[in-house]
Amino acid sequence: MLDNLNQDVSILQPSLQMTDSQVQNRIRQMKMEDPDEQTCYQKFCNLFTIEYYREYFDVTTELVIAKVVNAFNPFSGTFFDIGGGIPELYGPFWILNTLIFTIALSVNIIKYMQLKPGEHFEYQFEIVPFLAIFMYLKTLIVPMIYRVALKCVSQDRLTLLHCFTIYGYSAVVMIPISLLNSIPNPAIQWMLLVYVLFAQTSFLTSNFNQELKYLPKEKKYMIVGLVAVVQITIMILYKFYFFSSFNYQQLGLVKKRTNTHILQHILGAN
Repeated sequence: MLDNLNQDVSILQPSLQMTDSQVQNRIRQMKMEDPDEQTCYQKFCNLFTIEYYREYFDVTTELVIAKVVNAFNPFSGTFFDIGGGIPELYGPFWILNTLIFTIALSVNIIKYMQLKPGEHFEYQFEIVPFLAIFMYLKTLIVPMIYRVALKCVSQDRLTLLHCFTIYGYSAVVMIPISLLNSIPNPAIQWMLLVYVLFAQTSFLTSNFNQELKYLPKEKKYMIVGLVAVVQITIMILYKFYFFSSFNYQQLGLVKKRTNTHILQHILGAN
């Protein structure tokens, strides 16, 4: 068995540009896949072990930067050429959490800039859990939708982890846009969100093209349409739940002074 492992690693390492740690993790993973060496726990619970995911967080800073730069180019179509196309979760994890922070910051800036006389500003940290739940659910569900759709129409070369990776990196363009959306102008906000919609949809479809280029046109259009519909839905949710004052009163993001506070202010002035 070890001879086969060494042979597999020698083939994988140059073609996929694996690090030493990734090679060792792959050896351990292949050993765990051997039915003769697996325990009952390993057979059924590998997905719930840290060891299983370790290799997907073992990446270099240079590789993450290269993927981030590539994600800012909507028409690159070369995302999976970086680092040998190995899926990883380190970049998507930090992009997701950075985006949660920038959107929460933007929401507070919008709230502050829209205050009227008699309204008191307070930092609203309570929006962070709601935002985090939304972002994590979106990041889990959307790649699964794309994976199922690609599996139904293509040759099934992209795994679920590939879909998690590319979708996670596609969100990096939203980080600067989320800060610019703190400008309390609906027209500017819509223009910025439309750009994000265009950039993310183009980036995803151009990189899915290696799966779709040999398919009939109707199947290609089906995937492109699915990506567009999903992204449009997400952009609408962004606009009306985070970058608009529409729901701020409902979410408790604006607190007006009570009549007692106003009366005390008047008496104090006199």
